[in-house]
Amino acid sequence: MAIMILLALFTNTHTKVYEMITRVGYLVIIGTGIKLAIRAWSVEPTLLIVKIIVALIFIALVEIAFARKAQKSLNRPLIWAVVVFCVVVALLGFALAGWYPFA
Repeated sequence: MAIMILLALFTNTHTKVYEMITRVGYLVIIGTGIKLAIRAWSVEPTLLIVKIIVALIFIALVEIAFARKAQKSLNRPLIWAVVVFCVVVALLGFALAGWYPFA
C-alpha cells in the first residue's frame, strides 16, 4: 500500500492506475481492520478506537495528497504527514495484533 501511494505521488506516468490500486487497497485494509477489531476489542478498546481514528485521518490525507498532485500544488509537509500517519497506523495495527509479525 505504501509503495502504491509513493508511486502515485512521485511518478508522472500511470498515476491514475496507482491511485485506483491504492483505493482498492483501502478495502483490503478496512476488511482486515474489522477482523482485527473483533479480536482486539476485548483486550484494548481504547487503542483500537485511536487506531480507527488515525487510520481514517491517514486515508483522508492520502486522498488530499492525490487531489493536490492533480492540481500541481503538492507540498512537502503534506507528504511528510502521509508518511508519518502511515507509520503510526502500521505500528498501532502491529501493537493491537500483539506484535504478531515480529514476535
